[in-house]
Amino acid sequence: MRKLFLFISLLILSQISLGQEIIQENKKPKIGLVLSGGGAKGLAHIGVLKVIDSLGIKIDYIGGTSMGAIIGGLYASGYTGNQLDSIFKNVDTEALIQDYVPRSSKSFYEKRNDEIYALTLPFDRFKIGLPKALSKGMYNYNLLSRLTKHVAHVKDFNQLPIPYFCIATNVETGKEVILNGGILPQVMIASGAIPSLYNPIEIDGNLLVDGGVVNNYPIEEIRRKGADIIIGVDVQDDLKAREDLKGATGVLVQITNFSMIEKMENKRKLTDIYLKPDIKNYSVLSLDSCE
Repeated sequence: MRKLFLFISLLILSQISLGQEIIQENKKPKIGLVLSGGGAKGLAHIGVLKVIDSLGIKIDYIGGTSMGAIIGGLYASGYTGNQLDSIFKNVDTEALIQDYVPRSSKSFYEKRNDEIYALTLPFDRFKIGLPKALSKGMYNYNLLSRLTKHVAHVKDFNQLPIPYFCIATNVETGKEVILNGGILPQVMIASGAIPSLYNPIEIDGNLLVDGGVVNNYPIEEIRRKGADIIIGVDVQDDLKAREDLKGATGVLVQITNFSMIEKMENKRKLTDIYLKPDIKNYSVLSLDSCE
């Protein structure tokens, strides 16, 4: 953390000094922050936010995708990096990946049924179907609703403590959807709805899944917001060898990364301060291992 602190400090101070040379009327440079998706690896964003806070740096715009959208949305709502660190250390990480009702709250018969039925199959006109995903994400939605109740009245995300947007994917068209207003927890959940792991989320008639499918590092939109200096935190996976692919989710992430890795060369060029934490030993779903 000390090395990261020094590294970010030097980069930001040098960029701000350069930025001040071209900004007139002694105006402070506008700083934008981009947080990529990366599943559980996105918890590394919190460490960067703690360093940014410790330097006294004010972020003017924040945008993210998937876990970057969730961490970014909470930060934009007013939480500090230290507060987010405390929150996620006490989150039930197993519940983040499956619909969850505390066992202590269930009746005897519900507990018994949980043990008998490992998977609930939907019926459509008396024909057995397959669930859209492992989880409907209700635990996640309830958690984020509770954490953002202090800004529940804010429907225009430009009016949050830090102006914010996130990216989702329209599952019917394959097009990128920029979400910069609405119900904050719903929007964050939509951006992080990993296909096959979480059900799609319907917003304004659009069926949305994880924004990482189309744009896992939305730096262009931050630049359009008017940021003079952009800090980007990239927690995306590199392509993995066959022996390192773990299960269906690992294969899905690999497929998604094909296009994103091609795009990242240009996206890095647009980033003034590019940070890629060393988290190669963690998987997209290793929530209880990321710190």
